[in-house]
Amino acid sequence: MKAFKTVMKILVALAAIAGVVYVIATYGDKLTAWAKKLLDKLGCCCCDCCCDCGEQIDEIAEEEVSEVDEKDFEE
Repeated sequence: MKAFKTVMKILVALAAIAGVVYVIATYGDKLTAWAKKLLDKLGCCCCDCCCDCGEQIDEIAEEEVSEVDEKDFEE
């Protein structure tokens, strides 16, 4: 009887994991869009602007890379 309970607990855990994977696979895009909307409403941005921060970060990174000179790496 003890082994049966252990096997059932394992099966229930596997079923729960399979259910979560199914929900994520089926509704993942909708959950991601909902989370982004929620974060936008809360104002969780990396700066105090109303623009796309990802593009600004990419531009800053490109500028910093272009400023690096090969002389910095010579010994």
